Amino acid sequence: MLALRELYCHRLLRGFAPHRQCAVNTFRKNPTGSLTGREPFRLQTFRPYIRPHYYENDLSSVYRRNNTLVRRIARKIDDLPPGTVLWTLIGANTAVYLTWQYAVNSYSQFRDPSWLSFMLNNFVLSDSNLRAGRLHTLITSFFSHRETGHLAINMLVLYSIGGGVLEALGTLRFLGLYGASGVAAGLAHLAYTSYIRPYIIGARRGSKSLSGTIGASGAVMGITTFFACAFPRATFLVFFVVPMPAIAVVGLFAAYDIYRAATIAPGKTDSASHIGGGLYGLTYYFLRVRPRLGRWRF
Repeated sequence: MLALRELYCHRLLRGFAPHRQCAVNTFRKNPTGSLTGREPFRLQTFRPYIRPHYYENDLSSVYRRNNTLVRRIARKIDDLPPGTVLWTLIGANTAVYLTWQYAVNSYSQFRDPSWLSFMLNNFVLSDSNLRAGRLHTLITSFFSHRETGHLAINMLVLYSIGGGVLEALGTLRFLGLYGASGVAAGLAHLAYTSYIRPYIIGARRGSKSLSGTIGASGAVMGITTFFACAFPRATFLVFFVVPMPAIAVVGLFAAYDIYRAATIAPGKTDSASHIGGGLYGLTYYFLRVRPRLGRWRF
């Protein structure tokens, strides 16, 4: 359960999604200050506060000729309901997961390697794929899951956290943050496996190198880190039981990933990708959002 603060949402939304309507889920307090329940959703439209959307700026003659069309398309995308955006992302990840299952079963039952080879070449981020010119794997890899638990956890976190970030940024910026966090996670994985990990192994012999990475964990970590920075006092239920502030939960997970990466801990978890995605979410907040909040403190 995420306790979003109405004032923060109002301040943030005025600068980043001026034409959207914000559905703010607030808590009602009794005279003693304890939480007694939820008020109904309240819709409120906000006017531009900081600057217009980037697609409203005439950047070139070509852009000016297509400005009306671009603006209409951008507004239609930005006005999509949060649920539609989140379920579309979940559906895309699920479709790739099902393709993986088909590819693995085709190989294991019929010894047909065609589908499995296709997935390994186009939905796994690795140094060999990039050297072969398959740059698209920087993007397709963070829609790719082979294990049910991996997919379920990532999509659960995305659905739980994504709504608040969508309301704060709007669809276009949310998708930009999600995609850029995924790419940053992939680049962090490549940097770690190519440079940092070999340097550590110089003093620690015997560790096996990772061949590639898949999963939306880095992209989701970017979204989660941004949320924790924007709404640090929101409550996360860790393991669905323990309530903790969002900023504390994200900080603990970041510390855990840094420890695993530094000690080359065994396992399938790609801690470097988590760190890369989280760093992008952190950077985006402090460079793009925080300066526009002025002296407000929450």
